[in-house]
Amino acid sequence: MTIWKDLAAFATFESDRLLFRPFVFEDVNDFHAIVSNPSNLAFIFPGSKEVGESQEILVQLFMKAPLGIWALEDKKTRQMIGAIRLEKIDETRRLAEIGYFLHQDFWGQGLMTEALKNLVYLSFEELGLQQLVLIAHLENIASQQVAQKAGFKLIRRYRGSDRYSHKMRDYCQFALHKKEFRLEMYEE
Repeated sequence: MTIWKDLAAFATFESDRLLFRPFVFEDVNDFHAIVSNPSNLAFIFPGSKEVGESQEILVQLFMKAPLGIWALEDKKTRQMIGAIRLEKIDETRRLAEIGYFLHQDFWGQGLMTEALKNLVYLSFEELGLQQLVLIAHLENIASQQVAQKAGFKLIRRYRGSDRYSHKMRDYCQFALHKKEFRLEMYEE
């Protein structure tokens, strides 16, 4: 079975407080609320002031090729509050990079740590991945803390070109290998 079949089998799953599901066009208002606030995306991609532009970003980046991309829906409010995705999946080497963002109103509640831990578990235990990588901007302390809470270790700091602005930025690269994954760290 390829990783793509496995990803299709887990197109939807849930954690204690979150529903991981494919994006749908009806998410556009919640999505626009996130991408129209520069604070939500300071380290991700350029924001959008116009609803039409938000629709295009939603469709092109999150709906067009949906496997490995999940909308994060708050189970209590039923609101789409963010996203988490596997990027740069390398089936041969069994590794992938993880990217994510969360609506600012939901910061500081442990939701992204919950989401990341669940995706790590899925990646290692169900998808057969052997290594996960997470890149955070040097100044994005919150994202670095989320990575560390999920067991990722800082591998290196480096300077590179931002994929959206093409400006030189400082980054921290974190990694977690399956052999270092400790299930007990994920059980609460």
